Amino acid sequence: MAGEIIYADLNIPGASSSSRPPIRSPHLSSRPCPRWHRIAVGAGWAGNIVLIVAVIALGAWVSQLQGSCEGQCRGALNTSEKNETRIVNSTEGSSRLEDFRSRLKSILCEPPNGSLAGGARCKLCPRDWLLRGDKCYWLSKENKNWNWSRDDCSGKSSQLLVLQSQEELDSLQDVIQGASSAWIGLKVTPPGGNWIWVDGSQLDPACFPVSGPVDGNSCGRIKGSRIQSDTCDADFKWLCQKEAAVI
Repeated sequence: MAGEIIYADLNIPGASSSSRPPIRSPHLSSRPCPRWHRIAVGAGWAGNIVLIVAVIALGAWVSQLQGSCEGQCRGALNTSEKNETRIVNSTEGSSRLEDFRSRLKSILCEPPNGSLAGGARCKLCPRDWLLRGDKCYWLSKENKNWNWSRDDCSGKSSQLLVLQSQEELDSLQDVIQGASSAWIGLKVTPPGGNWIWVDGSQLDPACFPVSGPVDGNSCGRIKGSRIQSDTCDADFKWLCQKEAAVI
C-alpha cells in the first residue's frame, strides 16, 4: 500500500559485528615527529639565541667605541687649546723680556759712540768685578793659601784664573795693580808632576813658561806678566774669573 514503511532485518550468514572495520579517530591516526625534525627545530632556536646575543654585544661595542672616540676628540681639542694658550703666553713673555732687556740696557750699558742701537748687545759683570773682553775678573783684598782661594772662587760661581793667551795676561795688569802676586788656577798634579789648570786642561809651557822650583805641592801665581811657582801653603791674593752676562 502506498505510504507504508516496511522494515526488514537482513542477516548475512558468516557476517559478524567483529568483522567490521573499527572507526579510528583522526587524532589517533597521526604519527610522532621524526627525530631529525626535532633536532632541526632545536638548532634553529639555538641559532636565534646566538644571533640575539651577538647583536646585543655588537651594540655595546659600538657604543663604547663612540664614547672613546668622543673622549679622544675632546682631549685633542683641549690639547690644541692649551698649545695655543702656551704660544700666546710665550709670545707675551718674549715681548716682556725684550722690553725688560731694552730698559736694562738703557740703565746699565754704556752706549758706544754716544748711542746704543736697539739690536746692540752689551756685557755686564757683578758688582766689584771688572770686565775685560768676554770675562769678569775679581781680585781679593786679603791673602790666603791656594786651596782656600780655589774654594772661595767656587763659592762665587767662578773659578781661579785660567789663562788663554799672553794677551789676556797683559790685559790684566791694571786688575792686579798693587798686588805683588796673585794665585791663579794652576797646580802640579802627581804622579806625573804636570801643571794642570783647574778646568782640567794641561798647561802649554811654550805659551806660559813657569819659573821656580816644582814639586808635588807647587801652585801657580802671577807676578807682573809672568807665572811663578810657589808652595800651595803660602798666602797670596787670588784672582777669580767668570763669563760676562750678555744682554
